[in-house]
Amino acid sequence: MEPRGRRSPVRIVLVTLIVVAALVVAWRVAVLGALGLHFGSGFDKKRFDRLESEFDGSQAAFAQADARMRELVAAHPRATRISWTWASICVGSVCEPVTAQDKAIYLALPAADKILYQSKDAGRTFFKFFNQDPPRYTIMHAPDDTDPAAWAEERGFRSSRSLTPGWVILGPIPDLDRENDQWP
Repeated sequence: MEPRGRRSPVRIVLVTLIVVAALVVAWRVAVLGALGLHFGSGFDKKRFDRLESEFDGSQAAFAQADARMRELVAAHPRATRISWTWASICVGSVCEPVTAQDKAIYLALPAADKILYQSKDAGRTFFKFFNQDPPRYTIMHAPDDTDPAAWAEERGFRSSRSLTPGWVILGPIPDLDRENDQWP
């Protein structure tokens, strides 16, 4: 009979493998859960409601920012991308500080992180809300689009909600590759 104090090498290896396997599974679950939180798992009615409420209370500010972005696009007709934050306006890779007037227009918006124009989506202005808690949402102005929901679905957005004519909330893009394709 074997004394109780000694452990079998086979038992030690077996317990070690079980512990390592459990740790690997736990790590994968944590990583996948974090990715789900980061990229959004789907439609979030509360976020849509909050963005719609903020938009309703700030329609004039959104319209003014959209008009300014259209001025920038007209001034740079060959630009493939124009992005505007509270601190700078970038045409392609050339960035300049915003003027006091542009900063005031931008800061009148409720919590927008970036205003974006892309030539591949001509006629559209995007108001991105990506630094908030995931999932990420965007308000889009596309005055000439007759079916923004089909456009949003084609590009991988989980959901959309019409606000007023030409204005739409776009839900998150949960697929990283499609997200990167949409916002290169």
